[in-house]
Amino acid sequence: MVLPGAELTMWVSFGHIGASSAAALPMVDSKAMPRSAIRAATGTADASARLLDAVMERYARGEDGAFGELYRHGAPRVRGFLIRLSGDPALADDLTQEAFLRVHKARGNFQAGAAALPWFFAIARNAFLDHTRYAQVRRAVELSDGSVSPPEREADADTKGDEALIARETLDLVRATLAKLPVFQREAFVLLRFEGLSVSEAAQVLGATEGAVKIRAFRAYEALRAALGQGEGRR
Repeated sequence: MVLPGAELTMWVSFGHIGASSAAALPMVDSKAMPRSAIRAATGTADASARLLDAVMERYARGEDGAFGELYRHGAPRVRGFLIRLSGDPALADDLTQEAFLRVHKARGNFQAGAAALPWFFAIARNAFLDHTRYAQVRRAVELSDGSVSPPEREADADTKGDEALIARETLDLVRATLAKLPVFQREAFVLLRFEGLSVSEAAQVLGATEGAVKIRAFRAYEALRAALGQGEGRR
């Protein structure tokens, strides 16, 4: 995964995670989170999110022509979320397509006045989990018949400058650490730290209590901080 400088900064700068606890929220119940509550929780006037909400409402009412606009505004956020979950841009592209196919099939379940982005993330997460389960089964079969190919070796970094090399090593360390985390910790951390969701929004996406979301994200944060500290000590 090759990320630009600004994205790399987001990957390796970890801030404080915290919010008040509350009751559990259902996974894809868009009625559970009215837009006014979400905007108040985040404390920001997110014009792009409001636009996405409005377009989704039009599409949910049966306006087929709104799909292009919906995809244009929503797909980049969904793809970014899936990249951070999977670490694989090509897979994220495929799963983004799958997620929007599911959005199309489920549009009649979207409730007017609900926030679209957490609903999208919940659908995208389900697509990712389905893929992961399938990949695990397929790999088990490949291991059993000896058909697994050796991993491709990355290009040597001899020609890279020191700063670029350190940045790449840091990114590789972050990716490796996130990949080793239980998926429920990784997804909680990604939703809060990178996607900017509130704890209550993340709880909706994950079908967990807010307290559980905070614990999962904090454990991921601690693992990443420890790994980065060890990496810094080796340089």
